[in-house]
Amino acid sequence: MANSFTNQQLNKLGNTLVYFSNQVGDFNKTKILKLLFLLEESSIKKYGYPFFGFDFQLWKFGPVLNDVYIDLSEDSIFLLKDYIKRAVNNPSEFEAIKEFDDEEFSDNDIHLMNTIIKFAKNKTAADLVKHTHNETSLWKKSAITNGVLEKLENQLTNSTPYLIDFSLLFEEDSYTKERYENSVDNLHFINSLKK
Repeated sequence: MANSFTNQQLNKLGNTLVYFSNQVGDFNKTKILKLLFLLEESSIKKYGYPFFGFDFQLWKFGPVLNDVYIDLSEDSIFLLKDYIKRAVNNPSEFEAIKEFDDEEFSDNDIHLMNTIIKFAKNKTAADLVKHTHNETSLWKKSAITNGVLEKLENQLTNSTPYLIDFSLLFEEDSYTKERYENSVDNLHFINSLKK
């Protein structure tokens, strides 16, 4: 799925960042990208369906949600301008510009976000990169599957066109893998109707 967001997806993404920004220190671009990935991965692991349904690309310091990366790399935020802005005292960090709106969130979503906050609150972006690149990570498994691990680890490339394969979470569990794949198909169909 290309990351062309529906209004509902953008609202959930933006409000997730608002929620995180009020509770996580050092809210910079890399940390934001890691938090979003950890949230997606945790939702799929725990419930068998995505939190957002976004594609995360396999980059050297990835996983990366490309459109968010681009938006946070610009001097002026465009995509997320209604939710966050660059911090006045530290332009490499971001802060919320509105109150959190829980309309798009279930109780399970809030619980999952709180779990990620508890895990990441005092970690640096570098700590989260190490975590998302550990020996059993989806990043590493996806890099091996796509034959690019050596290039990424030896700094021969910064990015790839490959996506993180969340179905690798269920290598030993065909029932949950099928449930996950069905939920992704349904989500893609529903989102295609909203565009």
